[in-house]
Amino acid sequence: MKKLILLMSAALLLSASALFANTYETTVNSRIQHSFSETFAGASEVKWYTDDNKTFTAKFNMSSSKVTAFFDDAGNLLATSRYLDPEQLPLALTSRLNKKYPNDSLYCIVEYSSNGNVVYFITLEGKDTWTVLKADGTGATSVKSRLKKA
Repeated sequence: MKKLILLMSAALLLSASALFANTYETTVNSRIQHSFSETFAGASEVKWYTDDNKTFTAKFNMSSSKVTAFFDDAGNLLATSRYLDPEQLPLALTSRLNKKYPNDSLYCIVEYSSNGNVVYFITLEGKDTWTVLKADGTGATSVKSRLKKA
């Protein structure tokens, strides 16, 4: 298990560095800053990133959650993502997961929201597998990947 987590971490780190090779920390214009402040009052430890000066990514903490928000250069919020605790999932989804995967535990949950649509990417840890699901708030799920533990 330690090898799998180490391998996954290394792969994620290498992928992220290759994917975001030109991303750099930056400051944003007043339109973006004003939109961010109105939408995310109480945010702390805000850092801004861009790779093209057309879209901007804010990474910050809010209500003990790690949040990422994406803005265009006009200050429009495009999407958000945040890590969730299991008790923050919608009840219908929690019930469905408990019924369909009774022997697996929730390892990681990321909520992604864009244009009023919310989806969840959930990583489940089983005895011999890791399963990544895509789900909506109604409880509908689909398997995105399944890995066998080493």
